[in-house]
Amino acid sequence: MTLTQLIRSDIAAWASIWKSKPSAAFVFHYCGLRATVLYRISHALWKSRVPLLPGMLFRLNITLHGFDVPPATAIGPGLYVPHPVGTVLSAERIGANVTLISGITVGMRGEGEFPIIEDGAFIGAGARILGKVTVGAGAKIGANAVVLKDVPAGATAVGVPARILGSSSEKVAA
Repeated sequence: MTLTQLIRSDIAAWASIWKSKPSAAFVFHYCGLRATVLYRISHALWKSRVPLLPGMLFRLNITLHGFDVPPATAIGPGLYVPHPVGTVLSAERIGANVTLISGITVGMRGEGEFPIIEDGAFIGAGARILGKVTVGAGAKIGANAVVLKDVPAGATAVGVPARILGSSSEKVAA
């Protein structure tokens, strides 16, 4: 997808949640959407191998919005981050239509071991997803959960360490 298509998909995700008509003012009104647009621009510049600017926009995003997403991080369309402050994303990749609430960390646990967040995942406030784990498509991670092992598609994981809800065999997700 092009930069414009990605930004439009993010705006559409916001508009559908807030039941609003997308506009230029809409982008400037929501901190999380502004942070997402800055990330998208830094990522596009990084992919185009433009020197310095991706890193400058990355640092500006941290300063203005507290949204720590390196330009190299690949994120699919339809990203929804209503409260970006304190959010750190260093994932191998993040899929489409993902919701990230606030103050979450998605990052490495060992050298080069980054998480994968698949399409449609929901990550609750304060959650930590660490290491070479996969959060499956449509999975939900509860607030303040610490995920250290894979979470299957469609599952809900909560707690420290995170456990899959609704499992009679006490499957551990972290």
